[in-house]
Amino acid sequence: MEELSEVEVIQMEDSQIVVPATSTLIEVGDAPNTAATTTAHSAHGDHMEQSAVLPTTASPPKAPTGPFDDEEVTFHKALRNATSTEIPKALAIQGILPDWLTGFHYTLSPGVFEVKYPKMVVVDGESQQETRTFSFGHWFDNIPQVNQFAFSGADNTLKYRSVKPAHRAEIKIREHQGYLPSQPSSIFRTDTNQSMFARLLSTSQTQGKPSLEPCGASIEVMPPFNADGRRTIYCQNYANHVLELNADTLEKSGILAWDEVNSQFKGSHASPHSHFDPVTNELINFTMEHGFQNTQYHFFSISEKEPHGSLIASVNAKASHVHSFAVTPRYIILVVSPLNASDGGVKYSWGTSILDAFTFKRSEPTYFYVISRVKRRHISTFKSEAFFLQVFHHVNAFEDAADNVYLDFSLYTDDSIAHQLTLSALFDRSSSPLTRPEFCRFELANVQAEAQRLENYNAAIANTGPVDKLRGLMRRVSFGSHTGADYSVPEKNSNATPLATRVRSIAGVEMPRINPIYHGLDYKYTWGVGLTEQGDGDMYDCIMKLHVKGDAEPTVWHKKNCYPSEAIFVPPPVFDQNEDAGVVISVVYDAEANNSFVLVLDAKDLTEKARAVLPEVVPLSFTNGCFAPGDVSRGMLEAHAPGHFDEEEEDDD
Repeated sequence: MEELSEVEVIQMEDSQIVVPATSTLIEVGDAPNTAATTTAHSAHGDHMEQSAVLPTTASPPKAPTGPFDDEEVTFHKALRNATSTEIPKALAIQGILPDWLTGFHYTLSPGVFEVKYPKMVVVDGESQQETRTFSFGHWFDNIPQVNQFAFSGADNTLKYRSVKPAHRAEIKIREHQGYLPSQPSSIFRTDTNQSMFARLLSTSQTQGKPSLEPCGASIEVMPPFNADGRRTIYCQNYANHVLELNADTLEKSGILAWDEVNSQFKGSHASPHSHFDPVTNELINFTMEHGFQNTQYHFFSISEKEPHGSLIASVNAKASHVHSFAVTPRYIILVVSPLNASDGGVKYSWGTSILDAFTFKRSEPTYFYVISRVKRRHISTFKSEAFFLQVFHHVNAFEDAADNVYLDFSLYTDDSIAHQLTLSALFDRSSSPLTRPEFCRFELANVQAEAQRLENYNAAIANTGPVDKLRGLMRRVSFGSHTGADYSVPEKNSNATPLATRVRSIAGVEMPRINPIYHGLDYKYTWGVGLTEQGDGDMYDCIMKLHVKGDAEPTVWHKKNCYPSEAIFVPPPVFDQNEDAGVVISVVYDAEANNSFVLVLDAKDLTEKARAVLPEVVPLSFTNGCFAPGDVSRGMLEAHAPGHFDEEEEDDD
């Protein structure tokens, strides 16, 4: 079949014409190996000849509402396919923006949850075409939409536009009648509607193309990559690459694969949350090179001085789904929860969804791997009781003068929350309320002393011969008195893994953000989305400011039937000694009005400063955004006409 341009696809959709199918005929009533559902059927009188398959008219697309009626006031209308506003639009502002708030604000939200595709079937011996629907099954599984806001506080104006940068992914889903992820376990809970053989061929690729690996986990302005003056932003997912967008047009500029930057940055996966250290001007991240039993977590840094980067250290640990990590001035801390690949990693390798390929093992500990940024190696390991962190977020980490390290998390006791955020569970009124997160602080005590103890143990082991080891064993199991002999043998348990101690636990928030000036430093506040006591608990319905020290009650912004996405803290351009001086920005869905609005709150007390209603509903988001201060006089340029693709994308699948 000759591939249709996106313009042709869009025109067909607008006129409700379905693209001609070239798939094998199936008998109606057969149970295909698919999660897709039939949403519209051709009339029995619309029979077509096999030799001349013509397009048929399908019913207008209709978004799923679960068990709820459209008239009901719920958040479900904000979990549907988005309509993008590609031409920049000035918004009417209610209220007054701070005069210093000038710059571009970027967020990622779901863009496409469902893709319709044609399927040839046989009814009463005649072939005809049906329209079927491929549906992503988890809130985190979707084709993303990029939202850009241009704030100009000096003249109290705001412009908005949005695009879906992964057009090709949607087209390929139509062509393949399902999703072929190019990385193993890159979806959370979605039936790909593909055979095991097709999934295995797809995941055998060493690198996914940007159009086929929707980068929808975070969007950032990454300083080492725009040091040459380029105006670029980057979207990241779990794959070993980032997608570069032009900041002026939001068009795709290219793909940056970590192992192309440096061959030492090996692995099919990476963290979607890179860290940038403004003191050393380093971008820090890690890739995951999966083996049969264990995984190598390769930590690296990239800077303007070292554009090709360098490997900091590698950690050998169990294969797990690691979302984020912590950085302090001297350390990098990798936290690996016991969410491990099951069935020997076979399901994982064959592209099964994360929640089906991994099992949370309550009886196993969570490990904290500490890497020295100075010595550039793994220096110590701590452990604690099992907890679930993989899918969600670190809040912050810092050191004290006594050589202790403190890590703050948005934490759960198990992986139930990840299952609760499947779309079927979110649409099910009988589902239990969402599990509430805890804000938890762990202490890693005497890190350097523990590192020295482990180093001494390893040195002693290296210097211990087989005779000494035998004598040491006999001494430990002997029933007689100690003879006083001194053998060069490490004491039993002298390499025991020290404990990470939980020192604080309070009601928490999700998507936690802090004043970015305090990353890696001691701090007082974090902002995030939460669940109110008066709500149903089925979706995050408030913005909260937590006091991470002392016993002060959280500060809360809440409006009935309003559901916020991530609340991003933006500090003023001139340093203010008050840590909570600034604003938080969130995109909020108003279920009663069935619209979305961008909300600007005073970070100190969460009083409303300004809001602006958006031209379209922006789906609720569980991804990370960013604010880039600066001149907005340029930017918001219109992109190429729909249907433009890079030559690289047109070549092959």
